[in-house]
Amino acid sequence: MLLSASSQPQSVKGNDPLTLCYIDEKKGLGVRTLVDCKAGEAIHRFTGEIKADIEQHSLQIWQDSHICGTEYIGYLSHSCAPNCRLDMDGFRLITVRDICANDVLTIDYAMTEDRLYRQFACHCGAPQCRRWITGRNEPVHEAGKVYLETLDCGQ
Repeated sequence: MLLSASSQPQSVKGNDPLTLCYIDEKKGLGVRTLVDCKAGEAIHRFTGEIKADIEQHSLQIWQDSHICGTEYIGYLSHSCAPNCRLDMDGFRLITVRDICANDVLTIDYAMTEDRLYRQFACHCGAPQCRRWITGRNEPVHEAGKVYLETLDCGQ
């Protein structure tokens, strides 16, 4: 099921201010904005295919539905202190603070996902970093517990 008859995601601004790029070895692909953005601004409207299954670059839109095949949204980087949020009712990417051109766009995966495709160690660098990322309704799995214990032992 497609959300739009258009196969191209639509930018709220009229021309697409985003680009998909390689961030670094730990984060892989991510999305940068090409323009300065103000807090509360809708900077991208997305479309894609709705499926029941979780995929690596899908995002949960309803309890048993995920959107995949988006141009950018599945590649947003995680941060425990994100600069964007997803409006899953309007299928928009909204800034939560001012963002400068060339900044990497981030969301908190635990704010959109009940369960992640794969839990992972976080290296976002935020002061309140949770260090291990899960979906909002899932416990830290065994590998995550071991990872967190090794971090706690090193302090």
